[in-house]
Amino acid sequence: MNPGEHRRILITGAGGSIGRYLVERFSEDGDEVLGLDVRLDGLPATVWDGPSPHFARCDVTDPGALDQVLTEASAAGLFDVVINNAGYIFNSPVLAFRDGRLQAHDLGAWNEVIAATLNSAFVVSARTARAMVENRRPGVIINIGSICAVGNVGQAAYSAAKAGVNALTMTLAKELGAFGVRVAGLAPGFFDTASTRAAVSEDALNKLRKSIPLKRLGELRHLYHALRFIVENDYFHGKVLELDGGLTL
Repeated sequence: MNPGEHRRILITGAGGSIGRYLVERFSEDGDEVLGLDVRLDGLPATVWDGPSPHFARCDVTDPGALDQVLTEASAAGLFDVVINNAGYIFNSPVLAFRDGRLQAHDLGAWNEVIAATLNSAFVVSARTARAMVENRRPGVIINIGSICAVGNVGQAAYSAAKAGVNALTMTLAKELGAFGVRVAGLAPGFFDTASTRAAVSEDALNKLRKSIPLKRLGELRHLYHALRFIVENDYFHGKVLELDGGLTL
């Protein structure tokens, strides 16, 4: 995949601020893009024979639902690039005092975070990799991780899910490289997004800015350019690229 070459790209989590931005940016640069999400509020219905970008409502943790969407989309050709961006940020300590007593992290919330963040990456990667290998077609799978994968106070479920995403990335890279399918990860730090502002208070964000060597949060354009680098550099494989302004130095 060379710079300037047009590709077919699948991006999950397209209903969120990050996913929607990525769908629009790749599409603006000439790629044909399909964005998937279980919620697509305010986004157009899918028109497969219309101009990019395309959107489809799909629970990407459901193999049957995903297979149906991929079957419909494959009529226009296979995907060259898959970006697993779907995820669910949830804040809760393992133990906390609530209603006057010590309570443990809710298992239902744990399962929801793991399903949306880790299971989705597994299901989408397995399905799309199979199509690439069966058709002897090279491709790229990129899993969006997080610097929280090493563990973050108050985010046990999210950190565990992102650590799993990193392990999945390494395993897929070892298994699929021989078939011409590159697999890599991108681990963002703290970015100025709607999800970040919903999960982190303004006071906490100000403290974070001071702790980042560049003294600022990341911008969505930085994510896009990092992903574009991974897509276009055909020797980047099996690694997780940290993009955090130097926070983890």
